[in-house]
Amino acid sequence: MDIVSVGPVAGGPAELEQEMKRVAGRLSGDKLGLLFLPIDSDHAAYLRAAEEGLGGQVVGATTGGAAFTDRGVTRTEPVAAVLGGPGLSFSVGVATGLGPEPHAAIQDAVRPVVEAARVHTSRSHALLTLADPFGCDGEALLSAVADAVPPHWRLFGGTAGDDWRFEGTRVLARGEVHQHAAVMIGLFSDAPPSLATRHGWCAAEGSREMTVTAVDGSRLLTLNGEPAAQVYEAELRRLGLLAEGEDPVQVMAKHELGAKTVFGNELKIRAPLGVGKDGSVQLASTLPPGTVVRVVTADPDRLIQAATELSRRALEPLAGSGIRGALVFDCAARLQLLGDRYDEEVAAFLGGRSFPMVGMACYGEIARFGGSIEGFHNTTAVMAAW
Repeated sequence: MDIVSVGPVAGGPAELEQEMKRVAGRLSGDKLGLLFLPIDSDHAAYLRAAEEGLGGQVVGATTGGAAFTDRGVTRTEPVAAVLGGPGLSFSVGVATGLGPEPHAAIQDAVRPVVEAARVHTSRSHALLTLADPFGCDGEALLSAVADAVPPHWRLFGGTAGDDWRFEGTRVLARGEVHQHAAVMIGLFSDAPPSLATRHGWCAAEGSREMTVTAVDGSRLLTLNGEPAAQVYEAELRRLGLLAEGEDPVQVMAKHELGAKTVFGNELKIRAPLGVGKDGSVQLASTLPPGTVVRVVTADPDRLIQAATELSRRALEPLAGSGIRGALVFDCAARLQLLGDRYDEEVAAFLGGRSFPMVGMACYGEIARFGGSIEGFHNTTAVMAAW
């Protein structure tokens, strides 16, 4: 399998169409386009242009504020990747109308993808998922996907974003722009992706432990027996992280909730997506009652160091065969904390090497592979490299 990065593309849909056409002429075999768009863009026009240029299927998502390739970072323009070459086949499934119980819709969409894999003699099966985070709970999404594919399949991907507004995101597939949907792409190739994850976050200094006392799906109802938003905001103010007049949701999304795990100091982190009128906090994925959480944070140096370590873990296994390309799903909270230093993190993903890379800032990250326990992540960077 080969990967070619496209962009950032500054000339609108017409220029994207020409760029995709040029890349399509360089690759043989089946070709799949992957498109990451700003929320403030004509999604349908860009999707149509990408498909016309490629002459094939394009899938994608809106970003959490930025997208990037090995050539640089953009907040306002599209980027794309083309996957192709003689070692690749693929199949696309789309689940629409997602809600609190997504299993049936996800399994219906993934079933033909799994059936398509059976006719290919490829040595590797992976499932790339792009989903609307407001469509369903992240853990429920991952559970449904994992139940629908054979256990040896590697799972990775991310949830779409809307530039830190928390109002609504989009995913793209089969010539349409979708909400409350998930796109599952089976990648059947000559070699498995090398997958790695890192987040680099830790409990905020002086933060107190809080206990999850009531939940409703991915809605966190109470902490320490009190309305969750009230307790959370009070803790942020006590730590000096939430100033008068600031939007609590945007501050929460930079200083999320970290739960203790059985893996030493490693934290399971959950991202807030909104606050309800009843004082609940909408999370990207659920936390069970009894979970002990603390406010977490990170500084730019730690995030860039984590990106460097991520690159080392993902790319070292490929040192002997050469790196053909990588896809990166990076949490939008990292973008917010890094600010003007975000390009340093993107450079760290490359690890001083030169290869095609395409990625985006997103609201949730997916990575589950042999030996891993957690599969749905927040504040994390995920790299899949070939």
